[in-house]
Amino acid sequence: MSNNNTLTAPPPRSHRKSSGSNTSVPIISSSSILTTSPRSSIASSISRYTGGLTTTSTFSSIDEHQSHTSTSNSSAIDFLSNSIEDFGIVDTLDFEDVDDGFIDHENMHRSREVLIDSLFKSEEAYTESLELVMHIFLQPLRKDATHTSFNFLGMKKMVCTEREFRWLFGNFEELVHMHRLTLKSLQERLRIWGPTQILSDVFQAWFPNLECYRTYLNNYAVALTTYERLARYQPFKKFIDTAHKEKSLKGSSLLSLIQLPVGCIDRYVDMITKLAESTPSMHPDYVGLHKSKLWIQQFQKSVQEKLLDADNVDQVLMIHQALTGAPFSVRAERRLIMQGQLSRVVLNTRSMGEERHYMLFSDLLVFVRPKVEGKVTRLQYKGHLVLERARVRPLTKDEAGGIAHCIEIVSSFSGVDNLNTTFIAAPTVHVLYVGSDAERDEWVSKLEKVIANLDKIAAAKHGRCIFENVKSEIQFNNISQAQATRRMMQSRAPRGSLTSPASSTVSSNDGSSSITRESTSYTN
Repeated sequence: MSNNNTLTAPPPRSHRKSSGSNTSVPIISSSSILTTSPRSSIASSISRYTGGLTTTSTFSSIDEHQSHTSTSNSSAIDFLSNSIEDFGIVDTLDFEDVDDGFIDHENMHRSREVLIDSLFKSEEAYTESLELVMHIFLQPLRKDATHTSFNFLGMKKMVCTEREFRWLFGNFEELVHMHRLTLKSLQERLRIWGPTQILSDVFQAWFPNLECYRTYLNNYAVALTTYERLARYQPFKKFIDTAHKEKSLKGSSLLSLIQLPVGCIDRYVDMITKLAESTPSMHPDYVGLHKSKLWIQQFQKSVQEKLLDADNVDQVLMIHQALTGAPFSVRAERRLIMQGQLSRVVLNTRSMGEERHYMLFSDLLVFVRPKVEGKVTRLQYKGHLVLERARVRPLTKDEAGGIAHCIEIVSSFSGVDNLNTTFIAAPTVHVLYVGSDAERDEWVSKLEKVIANLDKIAAAKHGRCIFENVKSEIQFNNISQAQATRRMMQSRAPRGSLTSPASSTVSSNDGSSSITRESTSYTN
């Protein structure tokens, strides 16, 4: 790539030619163009014509004093006329457009080269980061999970199980393989790089492989919640702390490296879009790059919902890491819906309590008190409401004891923090002061949606439980009926003629399978 950074000057445009020579005007360097006004060449030309006019006026004065013939006078007038026509030619020459066009071409060429170099370097750095995960974390953990699983119970604690390993990394190895090929294809193309070389065919060759990101994003929430849970398990924590001391990581953590692929698609969209827009319309790769831009933008749009969901998962994990004293852990399906500063209203005294920070998740309403510790903000857990089978409604000013902008939440269960002890209480009524009618309506709307979704999930689970119970009951009845039928047949047989069922095993020649047959023998 080092040889490719030198910018080659574009072919010279067919400028004017000097009056006394047939040689073309040499190309002016870009530096001189930028430091010299485009009007300077016009000014120098005018000065030469001005010298000619001065000479002409001298001829006229000689004619007046020495009384030349009319022929000499007419020749001087013709010379003056021709000079004026030359001024007309100067006025019609668009020197500024010529110079500006050259500058635009040079700037676009330079911008294109910078973007290609940036694309290569970013892909190289990204692939190196993925390789670090492979060598420092993924491969050692796989080896431990595979080998330790055969050890006797108690001999050695596993860092993680094979199932946890799959949850944590998903199809990470597929991403690594894809980007190895991508980087190799870029390296091969840049070895033969030139001003008219194309790159869109390289993009379009590995675009279909980006589908593996869809799979990665589908597993993203499971990966992060698995990491958060394992980070509280001592053998895994010890392994991570040791691995993080590797100098090649340069301060990066396993968590940050797992989160890294989420930004890859946006990076490609940004780089390829800029590259297409920095390519001249006459360039051989103009059409191909614009097709590539359209493809990557459409792909981004198709996974946009998953990318936004991944950002939400990151937010939820950050909140859980900042929480202290919470009786619950992070869940893969938990999402942050909204948050804000609210105050609880005590109806008996018609007063408001201390303002708390409320966070509405897809299954809980949590209230905390932020606490700054140095440069870190901790969230001191103060309580939460389980929203399954809960009810919410806006309250009038009279219903809220004269306090406007309030909502009421009736929860079936409530998590209460009391001297670091959490217990399940009876259904409670929670009245909150929101601040304005608009905010109140938004909170009510979001709470209603969360509650409705939780009730729908609960109903589906209940339906599955009923189905499983019915299925088990049918199977039990079938077995009971079969046993009853067999007992009836035994009771109807002549007394003394029925012996105990004998079991015989018939084996195949290769010994790979056996069939057990119950036989009933009768005495003659």
